[in-house]
Amino acid sequence: MTDPLARRGLYRLVYASRATDPEVIDETLRAVVAKSIQNNRIDDITGFLAAGEGRFLQVLEGPGQTVAQAYERIGADPRHDEIVLIADGPAERRLFTDWNMGQRRLEAEDASALSEVGLEHFTPAGLDEERAIRLLSLLGARHLR
Repeated sequence: MTDPLARRGLYRLVYASRATDPEVIDETLRAVVAKSIQNNRIDDITGFLAAGEGRFLQVLEGPGQTVAQAYERIGADPRHDEIVLIADGPAERRLFTDWNMGQRRLEAEDASALSEVGLEHFTPAGLDEERAIRLLSLLGARHLR
């Protein structure tokens, strides 16, 4: 992660991971989102979590120290592994202002969003920051419908 001194202002972190038990990804998603909403409201963190095909993609935005602490909790969570840090660093503004933790379980109708960022399947670990943010933004817009 970025130098702790750089975490004083607004910070953005994006990561991808794999569910350790893809058979219960819906239950995992519900539990993660419920706890994240509670924690993120207190910590002034906003973000969005996408889940599908046994994988997760998440963005967190907020005060640098609390985002770093949230990421440490995520890393210790046994419900997922193969955590790949896609991006972390200072942000000029929040991109995901509407939710303490928005979420979307990918469905067939999301194929066009995947295609727009060059994915045939939901394999987010290979995305760069720009494509990961684009995908989460597209899915977030669908979440609002």
